[in-house]
Amino acid sequence: MTAGGVSSGGTRGLRYAGGVLVLFLAFTPLLAAAPPGKPRPASATSKEQIDAFAGYSFVQAGAANLNGWHVSASYPSWRSLSLVADLSGHYGGFAGADLSQIEILVGVRRYSRWNAFRPFAELLVGGSRHKASFAAPDGEITSSGTDLTVALGLGADYRVMGAWSARAAFNLLLVRAGGWEADPRVSIGAVYRFGQR
Repeated sequence: MTAGGVSSGGTRGLRYAGGVLVLFLAFTPLLAAAPPGKPRPASATSKEQIDAFAGYSFVQAGAANLNGWHVSASYPSWRSLSLVADLSGHYGGFAGADLSQIEILVGVRRYSRWNAFRPFAELLVGGSRHKASFAAPDGEITSSGTDLTVALGLGADYRVMGAWSARAAFNLLLVRAGGWEADPRVSIGAVYRFGQR
C-alpha cells in the first residue's frame, strides 16, 4: 500500500494512469522527431547529457498530500537515451497518522532540445517504502512495507546560466499494493550539467 495504507481508489487511479499514458505515448515520438536547436559539436553533446537534479517534490499518496525532496542523476547511454537513478522522500500526516514514503527508482530517459529547453520523457521502475505511525495509549503503533513501483514521467529543463538549468517534472507513480494505485508526483528544482558552460 502507499503511505499510511491509504488507497487512491480504482476509478481515480485509472483516470490518472490512462491520461498520463496517453500523454507519454504521444510525447515520446515528438522527442524523436523534434528539430534540433543550435548546432553543437559532437564532443559537447555527450557532456551536456550528464546531469544531477535536486529539488522540492509533492506527491498525493492516496488521500494524503505529502511534501518532501527529490534527487536524480542521468548518464548518457545511447544516442538521446540516458540511464537514470531516482530517489525521493515525502512526509506528512493524515487521519492522525505520521506518514513517510521513500521511492527508489531506476530506468531510462529520452531528451530532446529546443533552444534553451530540454523536454524529456522517462520510464522508471523500482520500489516505494512506506511507513505510518499512530499514537496509542500504550505506545506508538507502526506499520510499514515496500511495494513495486513503475513511474511514467514527463518534464522539461530550461537553461538559466552556464551549466545550471531549472526543471519541472511530473511523474505518475503506479504502485502495486494489492491492486495498482496511482500517485501523482510533481517536482521542481535545479539541474547541473557536467561539462556544460
